[in-house]
Amino acid sequence: MTAEGQIDPEAPPLSDHLLQWKNLSFRPPKSDKVILYSQSGSVRSGELLAVMGPSGAGKTSFLDLVSQRVSSSDPTASITFDGQNFSMRELGSYVAQDDALHGFLTVKDNIRYSALLSLPHDTPTNVIDGVVKKTLRSLGLTDVRKNLIGTHFQRGISGGQKRRVTIASSVVTQPQILLCDEPTSGLDSTTSYQVASAIKRLAQETNTAVLASIHQPNFETFSLFDNVLFLAGGHCVYQGPTDGVVSYFTKIGYPCPPHVNPADHVINILNTDFDVAEETGVPDHERVQQLAAAWVSHTSSLASAGSESHVHNSGATTSTRIGAAVGAWMTISERTLLRSEKSKSWSYRAIGELNKTWILTKRTALIIRRNVVLVSVRIWIYGMMSVMLSTVWLHLARTDARVNDRLSIHFFSVALFSTMSVAAVPIYLEERPVHNNGLYGAGAYTIANTAVFVPYLFVCSVIYSSISYWTVGLKSNGWAFCRFIFYLFLSIYAAEAQALAVAVVIPNFVGALAGVGFLTGFWMCVQGFLVRTPNLPRFWYYWAHWIDYQTFAFSLLVQNDLEGETFTCATLPDGTCQCSVPSSLIPKGHCAVSGGDVLKSLDIPHFSPAFYVVVLVVICIIYRLVFYVVLGFRKRS
Repeated sequence: MTAEGQIDPEAPPLSDHLLQWKNLSFRPPKSDKVILYSQSGSVRSGELLAVMGPSGAGKTSFLDLVSQRVSSSDPTASITFDGQNFSMRELGSYVAQDDALHGFLTVKDNIRYSALLSLPHDTPTNVIDGVVKKTLRSLGLTDVRKNLIGTHFQRGISGGQKRRVTIASSVVTQPQILLCDEPTSGLDSTTSYQVASAIKRLAQETNTAVLASIHQPNFETFSLFDNVLFLAGGHCVYQGPTDGVVSYFTKIGYPCPPHVNPADHVINILNTDFDVAEETGVPDHERVQQLAAAWVSHTSSLASAGSESHVHNSGATTSTRIGAAVGAWMTISERTLLRSEKSKSWSYRAIGELNKTWILTKRTALIIRRNVVLVSVRIWIYGMMSVMLSTVWLHLARTDARVNDRLSIHFFSVALFSTMSVAAVPIYLEERPVHNNGLYGAGAYTIANTAVFVPYLFVCSVIYSSISYWTVGLKSNGWAFCRFIFYLFLSIYAAEAQALAVAVVIPNFVGALAGVGFLTGFWMCVQGFLVRTPNLPRFWYYWAHWIDYQTFAFSLLVQNDLEGETFTCATLPDGTCQCSVPSSLIPKGHCAVSGGDVLKSLDIPHFSPAFYVVVLVVICIIYRLVFYVVLGFRKRS
């Protein structure tokens, strides 16, 4: 491609490839209703195939079958690329109807991270930068490359630009097959044309075969497609060149009126949702059957005459198949070489997974840094709550009467961080749609998420503890202060891991918040403070109390603060020493209660802090494993 955007006649041509499908059909399991009847056809590299039809025609099922997301009901069905079986995960990319983008990343960031995660880890940086740059240019995104995508709280790029970024994030992975599910859905006619034009230009420049379901295109948009597949009631009623639609339907008795968009005309004929029998003189369901039978008869006559179907013969022009391929970013051999990771050694693949983990870590850190609402505000809340705690529990006296207030501080600290863990739910749910792109596994994401949030939550623990610990008068010991931070951090991370586990199990914002809220409240009830452990019903004590991360966090904080300390008890007028809990010091002549006495009254056994730390770490690991397993299952399904 020359600087002026013209085809260079001296550039070498790319190979012509053929994606072909035979006998694809779909019937849901345990159902007698056929969604899609036997479909056969093909599309060549550099071509655009539009998949059209009224609602319920089987468009989505067709794309799901070709993309190998579902299996055909016909055991004889096949999908081949250049006559060979293949994995769509290796050669293709699927663009979903909904935009799956990171709102806190720029246009270029989204596309670049897709390239980094999809191309082999040893791909030169200059190659990746070149692919990203050409993708931006091909889809008309160069001018907005530094703009944020946008979120509910921050305005970003337009809807049409988001669609193009979504497509760019898929094609930057260098697929040889691109499947788009209604890429113009929700866009006005002008924006739809721009998106379709960008897809066509991209298909020609990259020699990519494109299949796209499309809804109500205007004439200009419809004309951009090389071929079209019309479906109705699961049947194929036409499959061939877009410029042959009018002549074919005129031939079978449905001429297109003057000044009417052929796409709209055919959809009106195929639509059986409304009663149009008076216009055609044929009942709706019979008309679809007749149209399907007419197409079968038409293709049979072509086959008997020694011709191939329209789609097989109707390809791009020579300039599309050869000259336009000049603009491709990599040759087919280069793409195949870059996609040959599976043929490499396990060490090569392992390094690739580690590289993806590092890339995801950087991406997550960038998102967290830009997510001011859910990150900076959260730190601000922790700081303000610690100030509030400091002023309410200011300089606690070391007396028996204030021991319960001291216990309340530790309970409040654990409960506050547990409650604030709900902030992890929207952070994950905003990223959830992006997980379905198949660019990375659940393990890489789980490790990256952990690597980013561990230091962030530790900073939150330090901020909270630095403000409140000394002002309320907890144990005046530097090591005790450090242990307080560490124990609190383990508590907050366990709560965070629990929230993420709930969010992946219940991928619904309201449902996830309700689930996290319920568990947090439940753990507070069986922790042993609101209802003292000796008074806790045995049913809850024997299982819930001992799997509650708050139990271990609260016990660690309390032991860290009380062990080795003494608290003066009140002396009555008659000289009797009165303590709120049984004291081991009164028989020794001291009117005081020891920290050990308080721990005993709470039914907190003497334990090794290291053991409770290990238990908390195990709980965190279990929650992370739940997250990993469920996320992996959802990505595979």
